[in-house]
Amino acid sequence: MTITKALLKRILREVDGLDVFSAVDDAALAEFSPRDEEGFGFVYWSRAADQAFDKKGALTRPLPMWWGTSRAELQTAFARRKLVVRIEESEAKRDDYAEHGTLVLSPRSEATTSDLVRLVEVFAALAKRKVIALACAGSTQSAGWEIVAESERDPEQTAVFWHEQTHDAFDAVGRLKSKLHLYWRGDAGRVCDALVEAGFAVERPKSENQSLVVLPTDGPAPDIERFADALAANPLAAASKPARKPRAPAGPFAPLHRYRGPDRTKPIHRLRFDPSGAWLVVAQSPNYGGPDHLLSRVDVATGERQRTFAPKHHAWECGGIDFLPDGRMVFSLQDSGVRVEVWEPGDDVEREIMSETYSHTSSVSLSSVDAAGTTVAVTTATGVSLRTVAPPGAKEWPERARVGGPPTDTYPLALLSPDGRYVLWGDFGGREFRWVDIESGRKLWTAHPLGVPWNGGATDEVRFDPAGEHVVALCRTSGWSALTQSLRSYALATGKPAHAALEKSSQGVTTFAFHPDGQRVAIGKLDGEVVLLAYPGGELLASQKVLDKKGRVTAISFDPAGARMVVGSEKGEIAVLAVPARG
Repeated sequence: MTITKALLKRILREVDGLDVFSAVDDAALAEFSPRDEEGFGFVYWSRAADQAFDKKGALTRPLPMWWGTSRAELQTAFARRKLVVRIEESEAKRDDYAEHGTLVLSPRSEATTSDLVRLVEVFAALAKRKVIALACAGSTQSAGWEIVAESERDPEQTAVFWHEQTHDAFDAVGRLKSKLHLYWRGDAGRVCDALVEAGFAVERPKSENQSLVVLPTDGPAPDIERFADALAANPLAAASKPARKPRAPAGPFAPLHRYRGPDRTKPIHRLRFDPSGAWLVVAQSPNYGGPDHLLSRVDVATGERQRTFAPKHHAWECGGIDFLPDGRMVFSLQDSGVRVEVWEPGDDVEREIMSETYSHTSSVSLSSVDAAGTTVAVTTATGVSLRTVAPPGAKEWPERARVGGPPTDTYPLALLSPDGRYVLWGDFGGREFRWVDIESGRKLWTAHPLGVPWNGGATDEVRFDPAGEHVVALCRTSGWSALTQSLRSYALATGKPAHAALEKSSQGVTTFAFHPDGQRVAIGKLDGEVVLLAYPGGELLASQKVLDKKGRVTAISFDPAGARMVVGSEKGEIAVLAVPARG
């Protein structure tokens, strides 16, 4: 058998949910993320490494690859083709893959053998003798038995398997380094005899409740090149022409900086410039597991993480970010309710202001601060708590008032008016907004952004316009598509719908932010495009696709001067752009 590129791809296709990226551009390797393609697992190699195959596709040199999937399943897939590979796991975290590392397929792979290859051959021989013999079946023992049951329901049928957790008995080249436990039913002696005949030493089970144990071997390790040597065997070819600088995207927003968030490919959830405009606050959403850095401070120019906020907190997401006039940052965290903290930059200390626990299903909240920085509004189980902002160093912020009424169905949010006199209270489901006078507690008006009766959907973002005269909500009537979401606005004085032209021109919006001048609003789109509209008329002022990867824009923010705009995506990308002056 000759190892070819076609054979390699056939083997990799046998691994469930695996994306294969061949000949990845060497210049893009440092930033290459398989998560950009939405796969459950990956294998890729570089353009330089692709030189390991000759013109007919035969492997002539060791091929270095990167992988992220089940190490056990991937190693066993090669063993089924009687190929020995060197597969090593990395300790450094890679995006959100629980297991990932490096892999070397060598021309020597078919000329040698390993304990794993021999064991797979024994299992194949047992299968021909009507034994259910499953190599690396399922992630756990119970999952393995489920697979056995799917193969044969007769409990008297002899069966044997090992699973992914016990596969750790094999080292990087498939040699048994510790005891391998095999789980069985039926005739254990039949399985043991086949293993002994193949040269394995076994511990026979003394009862049906004991596993069958294959003992480690003392033979030499298969001679497969190490990853560094495989890389060196396929050097990057010299460019025949000087490399051209990548062209900047055409459009009105001049690119200033581009990088990924601290958690790389996790979606960007919130972005805020600090009052000086020198650094950013970046919140990323959990995707394929919780975030490592729920809320981070990063340098605007480089994206380098300078500080992590609430590093030991097990919250799900960041609910809101606000800066007080004195430079302190107030932020809320979502878990089984809402927890609000303040960061005091002078002493570089975080303090918890309050915590409201109400339901595991009511985990979305939005805290907000009035323009003067005197009051913070926080959602509760049945309304909104208004807390008076205390001086730096204070351990508690006293409650000024609490307004409420019938509770929202799920996912409450609160938005405090710029003058601090009113609060908008509603919910993520978008069934109802209530405009409440804080002093009297009286409800002045209600609005139903998604109609009556409510037929599903959500209000993903809610903001006041810079003039403080309207509230604008991003309303989504169903899933993410170009025609199901738009901006809907309501006059604060009456609660009546306003700005119909803006609603029409903002169809397909995924996030939005007002320019500090109050005359423009930036909206994100599903395809990575950013559009600048006149406010409130909705006239198109500028548009540009600013993100490289597939995926929607998820966050936009302007610096205090309005000269720069920062954009985030669901792929973890962040782009800082220059904003054209209003013509």
